[in-house]
Amino acid sequence: MATIKDVAMDAGVSVGTVSNVINGGNVSEERKQRVEQSIQKLGYQVNGIARKMRTQRTDYVVVILPDVTNPFYSMLLQGLERALSAYGKQPLLCISDGEKEKEIKYIEMAKANKVDGIIGVTFSDVEEYLDDTLAFVSIERRFQKNVPCVSGDNYRGGRMAAEELTARGATNLLLVQTIMSVDNEVRKRRFGFEDYCEENGISYASITFSEKQVPSVYSSFSARSLIGSVLQAHMNNQMTENGRPNGIFAGTDHLAVVIREELERMGLRVPEDVQLIGYDGLRWMNTGQPFVSSIYQDTGLIAKTSVDCLMRLLNGEVVEDIIDLPIVFQDGGTTLPLPKIGAKDGAFDEEGQAEIKQGDI
Repeated sequence: MATIKDVAMDAGVSVGTVSNVINGGNVSEERKQRVEQSIQKLGYQVNGIARKMRTQRTDYVVVILPDVTNPFYSMLLQGLERALSAYGKQPLLCISDGEKEKEIKYIEMAKANKVDGIIGVTFSDVEEYLDDTLAFVSIERRFQKNVPCVSGDNYRGGRMAAEELTARGATNLLLVQTIMSVDNEVRKRRFGFEDYCEENGISYASITFSEKQVPSVYSSFSARSLIGSVLQAHMNNQMTENGRPNGIFAGTDHLAVVIREELERMGLRVPEDVQLIGYDGLRWMNTGQPFVSSIYQDTGLIAKTSVDCLMRLLNGEVVEDIIDLPIVFQDGGTTLPLPKIGAKDGAFDEEGQAEIKQGDI
């Protein structure tokens, strides 16, 4: 395979002259023709990536995700690919496993190769490695520097979960959530949930795990065991005024699925004995059915908004620090139907199904 040096030798010019011809630099017409003839003669293939890197735009965007085994991130990646494609861009996927060292490596790689920018989900302390030389859009994590953050409205989502549970007859609520060590938008789910309970005089308790205690609720046996033991302690607690919890809000759908399994092991029925709401609105891939009743956030909208923000940054436009996107309640069968309006004694509507309730958007 011919190289740029072969072309330069055949045309009788320097490698720099060949590079200028390829990249549209200032070259005399006579030398340009000689180079182009040699390229055609030798069948030299121009390296598109290398060419664009030299012109400061590669049409590639680094996408940093913790993993793709989580369906939420898989759906987000698909949405990012579609949105980037609409702008003529392509994603370079980097899986960090949530490790700070890997994320730093990917950020430095992006800088060195002059990619167009980064869209990342990171909960590590990497802020010092971000600067004005690289456009960066964060998902679900707000940085102090001028980095736009795109997220579902987590605070409203937490309030909505408490509101939906109580509207369906739950009187004693429990929140279960995994909390990252670095501050992020996901924490607002708890704040919204607790504020709603406080404002409306609803009995509640909160259980929070660190990411080290519960690294992966759907692949770690030890994490499931910990969740089960803590949950059982709360469900066996009859000392509170309202008895055991009869409505649970889980910070993610995956966590909600584990909680449902643990409740059923205790002999409790969902939703008859305990109602359950998760977060994300994920669906089983083989059936398209929701995992559980959930606060749904649109991964496609998150992806498109993130890409739009990145393009605006590249165009030198001002972008909001944080963009909260709308969320809705999605009935997945782990909550009771809403009582029929005006009915007595908590009678349910004729269909026995609750409609998806729009949030304050």
